[in-house]
Amino acid sequence: MKSNGLCLSATLILIGALAPVRALGQSQNSTDEIRELRTLVEELRAQMSEMQTEIDQLKGTKPNAPAQPATVPTISPTPQEGTIEAAPPPREGATSPQVGKAIAERQEFDEDTVAAARFDNLPLDPKYNGYFKLPGTQTILKIGGFFKTDFIYDLKPAGNTFLFIPSSFPIPQVPGVYDTNVSIRPTRLSLDFRIPSSVLGDVRLYAEGDIFGTNATTPRLRHAYAQVRNLLIGQTWTNFMDPDAIADSLDFRGPNGMVLLLNPQIRYGFALGSSTTFYLSVERPSSDVFFQTSQFAAQPNSPSPDGTIRLLREFERGHFQVAGLFRSIAAYLPDGRADSAFGWGVNTSLGVNTIGRDNFIVGVASGRGISRYIQDTSGLGIDAEPTSGAKPHLVATPGVGIEGDYQHYWLKTLRSNAIYSYAAVINTDLAAARTYNHATYTGANLIWNPYGSLNVGAEFLYGWTMLQNGQKANAPRIQFSAKYSFVKVDQNQK
Repeated sequence: MKSNGLCLSATLILIGALAPVRALGQSQNSTDEIRELRTLVEELRAQMSEMQTEIDQLKGTKPNAPAQPATVPTISPTPQEGTIEAAPPPREGATSPQVGKAIAERQEFDEDTVAAARFDNLPLDPKYNGYFKLPGTQTILKIGGFFKTDFIYDLKPAGNTFLFIPSSFPIPQVPGVYDTNVSIRPTRLSLDFRIPSSVLGDVRLYAEGDIFGTNATTPRLRHAYAQVRNLLIGQTWTNFMDPDAIADSLDFRGPNGMVLLLNPQIRYGFALGSSTTFYLSVERPSSDVFFQTSQFAAQPNSPSPDGTIRLLREFERGHFQVAGLFRSIAAYLPDGRADSAFGWGVNTSLGVNTIGRDNFIVGVASGRGISRYIQDTSGLGIDAEPTSGAKPHLVATPGVGIEGDYQHYWLKTLRSNAIYSYAAVINTDLAAARTYNHATYTGANLIWNPYGSLNVGAEFLYGWTMLQNGQKANAPRIQFSAKYSFVKVDQNQK
């Protein structure tokens, strides 16, 4: 404040000095006025010198000190509003004992393990690589996903030209028909929000989509869920499946006997030990039932939600999981009566490291009324079928699904997979002659990571399917894929 007063005084003195100067222009011949002006200027200089001394003292500098060169101000580390903060990873967390090294380091072409909900919301990468802080908040975000292009060539008609689904093979097949396709539909975008809370811990909001909608350019929502501690609400992988036992395949669909379904649900998990967790869920039901006569078509309904439980055990070189499914399947019978059947299933899976970085995964699912949860049979309307006899009734159809994948590393950036899968149902006497009965899926590939986020691969697939009446078909496919991930994390830096 005192400095401001001195500056004001100096300004008034300078203004007062201007009046004599202007008067001097009007009487240049007055010697007395010139002398008075000189005297006034000398007094003004003396006063300015005293004022400068006082200003220097207030600033803590020495009087008459040479002027210091102006310095460039340093940029404040605090981000400006409306900008993205370029900063190192927000924090580094501990590795969860419920997510072992074998799971965290296993590579899978379609990166489906990234979307899986984890115990206590801990990510696979405890260093939080790829996350950044949203301006003005404590929320961190990772924008994930990839751009993928598939080049597909079918040596026989394979039904679905984008996905390899044995149950879609046309029967009978027209000989001499070849098909070529180029697809970018697997391209994917994900948003992974993590909001720290002193009361709730990290809250995770995850959303993911691709363009496998109703046509080649329609977006489709895959995952959309919120997880607070170990309570999950939203749509993600069913609790009946093992998200860490997905084959490393270029084919977007994957093995036909694998349990895989995106389902809205409410799930809760808790630890039974340092490396053992237990999860239970209530999920959206859907009775996948379809049969008809000349006068009648089934009208399925879902009287209660599907229930699942899952036990996961981690050990040094892998993991083991067993899950159970319980559901009610309902529909109207051909005679007009409503009926329901109890469905149940068990899904066991194992993942283990073998030699070096090589690993092996296997899964077996079996039960009644589980067709909706198995890749090849989902959507075929064979969760349950009517029986013959004097009083027909609805029975849950027995079914089984098997998958296996051996992953071998030739080099750090070069790997191969050998894949086998099988799916089957046991139909009733009233099942239509062209009802699906069983099918196999085999594949072998070579995947190379030549640089950074780019992965390319080649794959050969062969499928075989048979109907209830004994008719069958087979189809070989050659596929080349290129994928560029939006976030590249060096496996050696995890």
